[in-house]
Amino acid sequence: MILLLTALVFAEPLMTPLSEGETAPFDGRLFNDEAVASIISAKEFAEQQCTINTALEFSLQLTEKQHQIDYLEIEKAALQKKYDAMLEIKEEEIQTLRRYTNSKRSTWVFFGGFVLGTSASLLTYYAANKIEVSVQ
Repeated sequence: MILLLTALVFAEPLMTPLSEGETAPFDGRLFNDEAVASIISAKEFAEQQCTINTALEFSLQLTEKQHQIDYLEIEKAALQKKYDAMLEIKEEEIQTLRRYTNSKRSTWVFFGGFVLGTSASLLTYYAANKIEVSVQ
């Protein structure tokens, strides 16, 4: 088979117009005009079919890649919305914590606690002394 193909590759095409009844000057195949037209049209059809198949494959791949791009854009938009919502929740939480940790208020709470604790200690000391004096 390989020898046949190599022989066909290196063979030179010969064309000799013949009329009916004449003998061919060489061994080979003899085609009439319709056969030659059929071979040429088959070749052109194969070329067009190849072009169409290539365009179809390219279009399918392009559509698939565009689908992947669209999917990633939708995923990105969803993640952006999630990020924005989390950021908004964190900002609200920070504002709430700032309201409860007002520096003026915490100073007053500290001093109030100090005064209340000192007062409770002094009252306990006074009460303990009073009980001790009354027991004696």
